[in-house]
Amino acid sequence: MKFLISNDDGIYAPGLLALHQALSHIGDVMVVAPASEQSGSASSLHISQPLYTHELPSGFIAVNGSPADCIYLALHQIYSDITFDCVITGINSGANLGQDVMFSGTFGAALTAQLFGVPAIATSLVGGKMKGEGSDHYQIAAAEIAKLLTETALLEEMKRLPYHVLNVNIPHVDKAADIAGRKITRLGHSLLARPVHQMVDPRGRDTYWLSLKKSQHSQNADYVDASLHTINKASINKSMPTSADCTEPVKQPVADNNEHLVVWTDDQAVTAGYISLSPVRLHHTPTTALSKFAALSL
Repeated sequence: MKFLISNDDGIYAPGLLALHQALSHIGDVMVVAPASEQSGSASSLHISQPLYTHELPSGFIAVNGSPADCIYLALHQIYSDITFDCVITGINSGANLGQDVMFSGTFGAALTAQLFGVPAIATSLVGGKMKGEGSDHYQIAAAEIAKLLTETALLEEMKRLPYHVLNVNIPHVDKAADIAGRKITRLGHSLLARPVHQMVDPRGRDTYWLSLKKSQHSQNADYVDASLHTINKASINKSMPTSADCTEPVKQPVADNNEHLVVWTDDQAVTAGYISLSPVRLHHTPTTALSKFAALSL
């Protein structure tokens, strides 16, 4: 297998190094990543300024751009002669749960790959740190990602799902045995504790820090449109577990005929110690929305 990996924490981030090491045991791995941290860059592209590359002694290629720039440049120029089996981004330092994927450079890079027909997986370590302690946790997370690719049919399924990115969040554990398992999840929606922090700098000017930190009292289950709770022959159980009881195991019958499939949100799964696997579909205009707008007199 051939993998292209990138991230938004920068080319020296421990998550990227751990991911490269783990994937190198199961295939050929090319690394094209930002020269510096690009968190929150989503899928932005630098089209009004030139990009420069620098090859490190490790063979990694650093780019003075966003994660999406790295994938775009790698697929169309640097490695245009290679057909990649998968683009994997991360391992992000910290969770990418719920609506955070819309801002995440880790997810944005994976999205860019999928737009050009390459299966893409965005990976994150919940509670991960950029520096200091925690390298063992990234190695555990990287090993779990390698297992997903070698022990399951996940990659083959991704190849059959155009315009889908798999968003993976791995719980912060001290040993692999502490991971409760894997769960297919939907994106949650959490309220922000304080979206903007206003301060005054040493020169007396107002300054602002944007924050995605979640409120402890978020209510994510009620936010999602009920129409999204139905999957063909299997109806997702609408009595979703709440934040209060998400640490309790939930029976998840196999979806067949009219049986119910209980789906947790991504944050509920990782809180309970599971690896969260959220397939996210792009370029999707809901049929119900089309019908409602078409009925308007415009």
